[in-house]
Amino acid sequence: MATFYVIPPRECLEQALVEFLGRVLPGVPTSPAVVEAFLGALELEANRAEDVFFIHREDLGGFDDPVRELIEAFGAEPGDQVIEIGATVSSRPATLRRCTVRERVSEMPAVR
Repeated sequence: MATFYVIPPRECLEQALVEFLGRVLPGVPTSPAVVEAFLGALELEANRAEDVFFIHREDLGGFDDPVRELIEAFGAEPGDQVIEIGATVSSRPATLRRCTVRERVSEMPAVR
């Protein structure tokens, strides 16, 4: 069984990280290279676990049903877990939505 984390767009994560570093290290400039390295290391570590996948929101097609998109584009199967992490607003924690994939995508009819 796989777990798919649908995480906020890269731009949102970068902005949140810059804001966080500005709060904990006031006056210390944050270079884009630091932000890129941190997020790259985070994704690398997260994806080391077998059957755990981080998918940025912008890597989905933008439709209303991310579970269907995960089935069609990333091979999610019945029983897989989907955890959607929303963007943060001010100092509030991000919202979470959890669900289990329950359906199979029906096979497309052959083109004649």
